[in-house]
Amino acid sequence: MSIFNKEDLDRICNEEASWTDAAGLERSPKLMTDANIEVKAVYTPSDLPDFDYIRDIGFPGDYPYTRGPYTEMWRHRPWRYSVFTGFGSAEDTHERWKFLYESGQRNFSVLPDLPTHMGLDSDDPLALEEVGRVGLAIDSLRDFEILFEGLPMDKALFSCNEETLAAIIIAFFIATAEKRGIDRSRLTGAISNDPLAAVHKGTTVFPLKHGVRLACDLIEYCSRELPLYYPINLKAVNLSEGGANCVQELAFTLSNAICYIEELLKRGLEIDAFAPKLSIFFASGIHIIEEAAKYRAARRMWARMMKERFRATKPASLSLKFTAMANPNMLQAEEPELNLVRAAYGALASALGGASGTPHPCYDEAYAIPTQKSQSLALGTLQILAEETNVTKTVDPLGGSYFVEYLTNRIEEEALRKMEKVEDIGGAVKAMETGYILGDIMETFVKERKAIESGEKVIVRKNKYVVPGENVYQVWDRLKVHKTDPKSTKKQIERLERVRKERDNLEVSRCLERLRFAAKGKENLMPYLLDAAREYATIGEMARVLKEIFGEYTDPCIF
Repeated sequence: MSIFNKEDLDRICNEEASWTDAAGLERSPKLMTDANIEVKAVYTPSDLPDFDYIRDIGFPGDYPYTRGPYTEMWRHRPWRYSVFTGFGSAEDTHERWKFLYESGQRNFSVLPDLPTHMGLDSDDPLALEEVGRVGLAIDSLRDFEILFEGLPMDKALFSCNEETLAAIIIAFFIATAEKRGIDRSRLTGAISNDPLAAVHKGTTVFPLKHGVRLACDLIEYCSRELPLYYPINLKAVNLSEGGANCVQELAFTLSNAICYIEELLKRGLEIDAFAPKLSIFFASGIHIIEEAAKYRAARRMWARMMKERFRATKPASLSLKFTAMANPNMLQAEEPELNLVRAAYGALASALGGASGTPHPCYDEAYAIPTQKSQSLALGTLQILAEETNVTKTVDPLGGSYFVEYLTNRIEEEALRKMEKVEDIGGAVKAMETGYILGDIMETFVKERKAIESGEKVIVRKNKYVVPGENVYQVWDRLKVHKTDPKSTKKQIERLERVRKERDNLEVSRCLERLRFAAKGKENLMPYLLDAAREYATIGEMARVLKEIFGEYTDPCIF
């Protein structure tokens, strides 16, 4: 039931029409959001004729969770803030983790390098130029032992940005905890584990149906063995970085979630046994109001989908938890210090939208892996936002704004339309394999690039307010950026050789053969991966076995 009566709405509509006419607003050029939703000069109750407060937004911690999953959200303690780290060898990243832990980050977050993402050992001929260059090189359990040496792995979260081979990374993580006498049930954190989203990043390893199987193996395993761990953090951020607008990001990510959930239900799992530990990793653009509305729409859509489609009943299953990162895609090479401002606005959008965690990009990421100084600035930006600005003193501070509620409704409507299109095609895997999702996002990406090139979309210092001396090449000369240390690569490969020499290679072969046999059937592969990890089998060896059985992913041809 609408909270506005019909007589009042009619009167407001008439007054608005008169005001619009008197101001000549019909002749004013149309303004649109990035998701192609028209934005009016002002919003009134007439834009929410069916607005039902309890049905549509309710209270924080209550269905449909539009205002947040928790009653008081972050009023009395800050959300989880962090910066992703990962470069060079395990020793390099370990030192940076120690610095960030001492600076107040209670989260060991890591980004693997490209060979690790693709399941290649550091001495693979295809890997050599990329070892430790844009992430941490991980080959075996020995790397994890060094990473966590002297650090409280049972008292801080472990987050990893690994999509296709997340199951192997978690096998290393569990094996490390076992060696330190830590019960796996106490391990906390989150891992990407989203091979469908990896397509947008170019790091999908196996054909999609096999990638989904491996991802669900990890989710199923964690639902029994690691009850505190979030075994999938759906990578909406990959879609945004690939050019998706907020409607595409939301719609296609929820379609991916449906794919994983249906696979787990087919295995006989109860929805409430695993749904509380499903989460999403969004990206926040610089359009603060639109992004906050996206998050409100996401929570409501998730709650309704889980209740009406999947019959979930636990509040923890119905309430969406998500992390949100200021979209690295908006960082510019021209006068990169301004990226501190852009990222801070993105973080503000995440905060106003009620994110549970906010990994934050660094201003120099348009050039290289962040330095310790730029990471300190990024972490400090989040700490100021969370603990100095009072932005958290009330929950969902934008709720009730006519514009925000209208935008929340419109984003939900548009996202549902795209999800229906995916369903019509046959689900997320089919929609990806046929090229529909990639093509839809590419169309948006090209449109935006053209708008930037023409100056229709303003990017300060790139296409407007250009300052002499701030072009890419001149800035590169004055910035102190991270440089890859060739000694780290050499050290990594020498350690890998030592591991292979010192381990029980007969037992490694037995573990890999058991993994191969299991992969041919339908068993959950996690126990086999964990056995192999304990014996110091490498990520390349395990991935190679799975590639032999599953095959390798190839992109759909859409152009």
